Amino acid sequence: MPKITIAFVGLGGIASQAHLPAIKELGFNVDLCVDVDEYKVKSFIEKTGCKGYSDYREMLKNENPDVVLVATPNAFHARIAIDALENGAHVYIEKPMSVSSEEALKIVETMRSRDRFAVVGHNGRFDYRSSTAAKFIHRGNIGRIYYARGFILRQRGIPPAPTFIKRDLAKGGAVYDIASHAVDMLLYLSGYPKPVGVKGFVYRAFGERIEEFGMNYPQPPQPGMVSEVEDFGSAYISFENNITMYVEVSWASYVKENRMEYVILGDRGGIQIDNSGLSYMTSVEREFLIATPPSIPHVNSHKEAWRRFLTAIERND
Repeated sequence: MPKITIAFVGLGGIASQAHLPAIKELGFNVDLCVDVDEYKVKSFIEKTGCKGYSDYREMLKNENPDVVLVATPNAFHARIAIDALENGAHVYIEKPMSVSSEEALKIVETMRSRDRFAVVGHNGRFDYRSSTAAKFIHRGNIGRIYYARGFILRQRGIPPAPTFIKRDLAKGGAVYDIASHAVDMLLYLSGYPKPVGVKGFVYRAFGERIEEFGMNYPQPPQPGMVSEVEDFGSAYISFENNITMYVEVSWASYVKENRMEYVILGDRGGIQIDNSGLSYMTSVEREFLIATPPSIPHVNSHKEAWRRFLTAIERND
């Protein structure tokens, strides 16, 4: 693969702990790094030797990156992605893609007009369970799909950082953070049916109780912290061909255990992905059968997402 110049815009935990190790394992490095926090820029320079900037616009003006990772607070995703695309770069956008449908459509419009690639960081697709389930479903093994559901539920998991809990930066809470993953996964597994309606609900129940309901990432909860965004969300989504989906997510809730679960139901079988693995349910000569893989290989989903993205750029497909 020819030399690809990679720029990271936003140098927080997801950039340093997930994206940087992923591209390094693939034999790439960060050439340009941008953050408003000078300490983070200095730290990245020490780790990677990248050329540092405090303003992404200055970086785009002076440099010509082939790929830009957008890992800033949610409020800035669309503007940076569009500017990078206009500058001729391919973009990898951390979820959520944007904070409005108008912004999302503008990103797609710019990507197409500039003939560039833009991907969103839903790395969960590249987990072994998810990719195996998708192959199985898309080959018709569960028949006609009629229902899907997705849960990502935490007991005490409010991320105690301004980039997650301050409305001007995050624009939303658990819905943008984890429901974006759940909805993407269900759409991916079910083959992207066309939505026709949605009814959703959000709740901010524990915003003043972060010391009790906060997680230790990206930092331990601090006294007096307050979350301005929702910590629970649910939605019913209806699609063409009489397909229904239900999504439920929480950063904090009085549930028995932390839970991740995706279920796709068809008239010839069902698929379930959860904390314990992957299961396939069907009937054989009228007997109910449950099948599971003998083992679940570990896949670095961030690495696999980057590998496919960079390969697509190289092949222009």
